[in-house]
Amino acid sequence: MPATCDTVYVVDPDESVHDAITTLLQSAGVHVACFRTPEAFLNSFNSRTTRGCCLLLEAELPGIGSLALIRKVNDQVPGMPIVVLASTNDSNIAAQALRAGALDVIDKPLFGGHLLDRILGVSATGTYAVTS
Repeated sequence: MPATCDTVYVVDPDESVHDAITTLLQSAGVHVACFRTPEAFLNSFNSRTTRGCCLLLEAELPGIGSLALIRKVNDQVPGMPIVVLASTNDSNIAAQALRAGALDVIDKPLFGGHLLDRILGVSATGTYAVTS
């Protein structure tokens, strides 16, 4: 992980997703902060003092939604890697998220090693290159 990285943020209304991602990332020595809504994340996030490795968010969020959250984070913290977790294999959702500024879209269900590799990849480089 980069020296300036201290937290992976997770925005997903599903508590079981929080638990699974927290367990996975903490096992790799990464701190995780979870939020149920975009508004809860934005209310606690201070772009001047908070350093994040990565923002993981569910593609279909309540409230302002995932696309608006991606745009707000990109405006406040340009360059913060954003990864969208999609519940469906919908290329339209993926395309919209990537156009809004996400670096990667990962389809659920999530698989531990694969997810960890993708998160650490975007966190370390700020980019993600698709490899097979």
